[in-house]
Amino acid sequence: MEGEINVVSCPECKKIFYTECFILYHDRENEVIVFAYPLSFQNQAVRCKRQMREEFELVLKNFEEKEKINYEPLMLFGIEDLVSLLYYEQDIEDEEIVLKYLASELMLDTVRIAPSLARKLRIPKVLPVSKGEKNLEANSLISSLQILTKYNSNLLHYVKFLDKISKNKAIIADIKNDIG
Repeated sequence: MEGEINVVSCPECKKIFYTECFILYHDRENEVIVFAYPLSFQNQAVRCKRQMREEFELVLKNFEEKEKINYEPLMLFGIEDLVSLLYYEQDIEDEEIVLKYLASELMLDTVRIAPSLARKLRIPKVLPVSKGEKNLEANSLISSLQILTKYNSNLLHYVKFLDKISKNKAIIADIKNDIG
């Protein structure tokens, strides 16, 4: 985005201004739809949430069945929050690329979960599993994360995820339900 959303230039003086307005951001591949309201609307969050739900439901009615969106919209206030979300997700994607590259060397396979679920759980959407693993089992996921993070402790999102599931294995059940 390069910081050029909602930026206008005066045709007379050429001065650049930031104009605060609503942005609807949708990335189907990453299962994210964001209703980004101006920061000044933050004190109207309840009304904005109701409006978002109504508009989202209306939009869903116009989609053909095969194009239906099966993930919930996010509501943010201010362009900075949207940019922060996108940077955060790009950071995770960078780590996922490293995992995919290292998987064969570390004798691991990968499983991809729905991006919307990964976002909700604040975890990567590409997870390491034992070689040949078809079902996501707790022991396989934990041991694979241990192998990965021991090999590269700079994969901070995977380090945090390992810590999270070590403390709460119920997260694995949520993930398994998602991947069927």
